Amino acid sequence: MSAADKTNIVLANPFRCRMWDLHDRTDDSVTEESCRQAIASFRRHGQLIPVLGRTLNNNPEYDIELIFGSRRLFVARHLNVPLRVELRTLSNRQAIICMDIENRQRLDISPYERGVAYAKWLHGGHFRSQDDLVQGLAISAAQVSKLLKLARLPAAILNAFGRVADIREGWGLELSAALEDSRRRERTLRKAREIASETVKPPASEVCRQLLIASCPGRKPAPKSRDEVVLSKAGKPLFRVRQTRKSVMLLLPAEQVSAHHLQHIVQLVGKACGTD
Repeated sequence: MSAADKTNIVLANPFRCRMWDLHDRTDDSVTEESCRQAIASFRRHGQLIPVLGRTLNNNPEYDIELIFGSRRLFVARHLNVPLRVELRTLSNRQAIICMDIENRQRLDISPYERGVAYAKWLHGGHFRSQDDLVQGLAISAAQVSKLLKLARLPAAILNAFGRVADIREGWGLELSAALEDSRRRERTLRKAREIASETVKPPASEVCRQLLIASCPGRKPAPKSRDEVVLSKAGKPLFRVRQTRKSVMLLLPAEQVSAHHLQHIVQLVGKACGTD
């Protein structure tokens, strides 16, 4: 059994645990509001899934460093309950791989947060090069390149959005392209500062729309709404509605739609469109 395979689960004082400085979630994405559903779940069922951590030695303030699980740490502190932690002996590189695998399965880690994490891991020397990161995490080179572009968005753009987690990948890439042109860059940044100074900021989709229009005078305004995420009563994403200039598309998770359900959906859409 290797060192990385030695595990045990403990109940830890959440105030004696800290997040690893290489974790990939920004601080502004972990709030009481964003953790509301997790808080309700903790109260009703307890902590069902442990976080991953490793023991800190000779640290007067903390006993455990958490590789991932910042929301669960926040909730445990909020409710003042013990935190279930799976302790492992991991190198930094092993910890990064574990964290990336866990977070890639989640919908609430934004593309910008992932890009910043990749940049941090590269600059910290945990991967020798971009190619080494691609191979180590088993992800596509194109995707890594896109996310690293998002990580380079300037502070003025980030401040315009308010919450960096709201920046979608497509928006970030369009803005990144606008910033590469010196004339478009100045117009875009000027508009971003104007939006950031507003007391009440527009929705993220409108921020992106205004920035892109400002970057290219005469550009035809894009529709204000792109993908609309439809949520369940519990707040979980069910499906997306995508609108283009000529069509409306429903994007459904394939693993959650049986042949019977698909047939029923087709019938309902047919009736709505007047073809039945």
